[in-house]
Amino acid sequence: MIDRSRVTKVSDEQSGSWTRSGGSYQLVFDLGHQIKDKPPVIAVDEIVKIMLRSHEPGLTLPSVRVSGRMRRTLGSYTPTKKLISISSRLLALGNDGDIREVVLHEVAHAIVHSRWGERPTAHGKEFRSVCQEIGAKPRRYVDVSTDDWDSRIRYLSKCESCHVSIVRKRRMKSVRCACGTKLYPESWFTVAPDQEGAADEWVRI
Repeated sequence: MIDRSRVTKVSDEQSGSWTRSGGSYQLVFDLGHQIKDKPPVIAVDEIVKIMLRSHEPGLTLPSVRVSGRMRRTLGSYTPTKKLISISSRLLALGNDGDIREVVLHEVAHAIVHSRWGERPTAHGKEFRSVCQEIGAKPRRYVDVSTDDWDSRIRYLSKCESCHVSIVRKRRMKSVRCACGTKLYPESWFTVAPDQEGAADEWVRI
């Protein structure tokens, strides 16, 4: 299972309910130290280590890089740095099967470069051979359905007065907090419901 960071929803009464403000309801969060910059990659790193240990023991890669800037591309491998990068949206919104397939795809690229250098084409016969060896689908791209991702994304900002955070479906120039303060957020954090947690838990992406 892929471990994801969580943010637990609580109200100003610590009851986990919605809070009414200005005729509408808002989610109120006690962030504390629970929110992390990006989803953790411990499980992803373990997949990489297991594959390399079994199929290319002479190759060592640094920890997988999680990128919040990767929107259309879900994964990549940089040969000059021997670095696998994975989209933070994939880790937060993708299912375990999709995450594993993207990671294996990039591991295959790493192994191809380790064995043959720059000679092979990106998805040529060497790549297809390695994919079959490690159990990845020998395709030019990983087919991941992202149709519902945008509908699950929310935006979070923190109140400067009462230090709780609220969530909206879109970034807004101004928003009124449950405490009555009108806010003009300079930035919004992107979050999504935690697929493996309770209904009131979120992961930042």
